Amino acid sequence: MIGKTYYSTGKRETYNKLLRHMVFTTTIVDRFEKGENLANILNEMLDQGLITKEQIPAILRLILVERAKLPSESINLNYDFYNFSILSKTFQKWNALDVVIAYYHPTYGLVVINPANQDHWDRVHELKKDELLTVYVRSKKGNQEIAKKAIDAFFMLLENKIPEEDLDFILPEERKIEEKPEVKLEPPQPQPSPTIPKSRNITPKYSVQVTNELFHNGNVEAWKNIIEAYEAKYPDCKVIVYHEGELIQDLNSLFKWGKVKHGGVIMFQVIGENIKGVSRLQKYLHEGASPRFESFLKKDVNKVLNLF
Repeated sequence: MIGKTYYSTGKRETYNKLLRHMVFTTTIVDRFEKGENLANILNEMLDQGLITKEQIPAILRLILVERAKLPSESINLNYDFYNFSILSKTFQKWNALDVVIAYYHPTYGLVVINPANQDHWDRVHELKKDELLTVYVRSKKGNQEIAKKAIDAFFMLLENKIPEEDLDFILPEERKIEEKPEVKLEPPQPQPSPTIPKSRNITPKYSVQVTNELFHNGNVEAWKNIIEAYEAKYPDCKVIVYHEGELIQDLNSLFKWGKVKHGGVIMFQVIGENIKGVSRLQKYLHEGASPRFESFLKKDVNKVLNLF
């Protein structure tokens, strides 16, 4: 009987997939052990199409937990956070640290961040309340106590507090004897039109008022068909839906049991490299939230509506 550990490798496709994963992982380990930041490596390889997002959790665990045994800490955020400039500037200064953040974004899934790299912060746009964030720290001196202190300092910054300067966070050649100017943290402010992820844009939030007596299952299906048609026409774009400030992962889960009634407002945004057709999308979503929703239910099985 074939052991469960090796059973999946009995298929050629799975075996080749695992083999490619191990080859790339070996390359990543080599670069990491030569001092490169793992988030920088992974985002570079993602952008080049060399790895996929589904490989990242395994790579993080193998390299940061099993191999390097780095100190880490996880939290669910207590509030939304936008003040990324202070994080990037601080960690650019703290160059004796090598930090990787794993953030579970409600829309994009797992995102890996080097906090000294502003481009990585641009990819996430914001850290959302209640979402999971894990921080891993490697001290370039190989000192685990320094790494643990750096984790505490990172979470102080997230709480809009200024941690006490620690010279162990800065390489000796970069330290300055002169008095350092006071750094003041500004309270986090929402950014209306940020850029996320690299080479992608996001529209403002558009409102759609419900004119049906109740946003029921028919309206839900109409919206799903409209959004499906839009994303099929513009495959590099994604429609994001909000209600009362919360991101909606599943339209069915929010709009059942009469949560949204006549006069209620639903918001949406579009993310993409080359955003088009938003005004028509808004028009159709208005109709889908009205008594005229039935016109968006008439489609052939396994086909999308020809709306755009």
